[in-house]
Amino acid sequence: MASTGKRFFRAVLLCASLLAAAASGTTAANAETLKLTLEEAIGLGLQNSTTLKAKAVSVHSGRASVKSAEASYYPSVSVSASYTHLFDQPSTSASSIDTPMGPMTIPATYVSASDPISLSVDLQQSVFTWGKIDNAVKLAKQGVELSQLDLEEEKRSLIIEIKKAFYGYILAEEVLAVQKETLAHKQEALDVTKKRFAAGLSPEYEVLSAESDVENFKPTVISAQNGLRFTLLAVMDLLGIEGDEGFDIELVGTLEPEHYEVRKAELIQKAMSNKYEIRQFERNVALQRIQQDITKAQNKPNVGAFVNYTLTSGFDSSTGENKYWGEDSWDGNLTLGILVTMPLSALFPWSRETAEIKKGELDIERMNLQLGSVKSGVRLNVENTVLKIEEEWAKIRSGEKGIELAEKLYDSALARYGNGLISSMELKDAQIGLNNAKLGYLQAVYNHKAALFELMNAVGVDDL
Repeated sequence: MASTGKRFFRAVLLCASLLAAAASGTTAANAETLKLTLEEAIGLGLQNSTTLKAKAVSVHSGRASVKSAEASYYPSVSVSASYTHLFDQPSTSASSIDTPMGPMTIPATYVSASDPISLSVDLQQSVFTWGKIDNAVKLAKQGVELSQLDLEEEKRSLIIEIKKAFYGYILAEEVLAVQKETLAHKQEALDVTKKRFAAGLSPEYEVLSAESDVENFKPTVISAQNGLRFTLLAVMDLLGIEGDEGFDIELVGTLEPEHYEVRKAELIQKAMSNKYEIRQFERNVALQRIQQDITKAQNKPNVGAFVNYTLTSGFDSSTGENKYWGEDSWDGNLTLGILVTMPLSALFPWSRETAEIKKGELDIERMNLQLGSVKSGVRLNVENTVLKIEEEWAKIRSGEKGIELAEKLYDSALARYGNGLISSMELKDAQIGLNNAKLGYLQAVYNHKAALFELMNAVGVDDL
């Protein structure tokens, strides 16, 4: 991988491998497993994200647009040079006139040079534009703020997605552990059944049933193993890691319940100031207002100043010869003035400018109404997510008690089965009950975390 993030990733892996090899005496090939905590995974994902890099480029592009808009404050200067060749050099004809002293001949003269050269410098400066330049700069700055807002939201959203995928992996890991434990319980039941059969206390049918139960549950363990691999691939995709990097990834973390004291009023207030959709809409309204000011300025006069200085090569009028060198070879001409332009058609009530001003006012009113609707939707989303968090937390508390009871029931069932007091079906029911209780608890813990992540999205933050 050629990117900086992946080179850094390989460097970290190499260091880890060398340290492991030095400590254990093994080769680096035997230590190609990189363990990542949640914070490390987030850091790597942010570093490798091409979307974040593209949005960062958009921010820099917007800042360049601001510089371009600010350039209108300063005069524009242009330089030009021209060369012209006249194949037929214009001239006057010789003439003769009578005077009291006798006839006088006026010789022919050349009107222009055959190969004139002209050098010109032009300077133009806006003097008064009724805020058009100011508003153009404001418009460009609002564009930068929108690009920066998009970058921040992409970063925040990526952090949440990595957290969800990370804990999805931890959930799959815990589920696999529960399924392996259940398989061990079924194997334990099979061992007890075999001992009872050997002692003549149970029929062969009980042994066959227990063996069938073990074999039938093994595909469940295999499915859990595949589920763990799939969740790891999802995390690697978010981190920008390809599957052929030559090393394994292992995520390090625990799926523990995390209680959060919900203060709904504070969360709603924070959402009103942080939520991406609201902030984006507010900036769009600001953009529309600036554009409206620019539209209103279209029917007002613009005042500008201009200066021009032109140097033109000379020529000998009697011979027509071009003069490029010498004291009187070039002639300079300075021109300056004030330019006022007024779009008279914009003053008419049926003009395009008048219609656009009216349309802009209606657009602003419409956007303000939509902004109120967006805020209502954000508020409702926060309230619904808070209810979901409280529901999942209640399930966690119930699940903890359910596991405790299911473990006692299973231990009792195993002992009673060993003494011949219950059937293998009753023991199997206890195994299934314990398995379901643990899986349900794990799912409730994950759902609670997922609800917290939803609340972060609803509020517009990446951590509570």
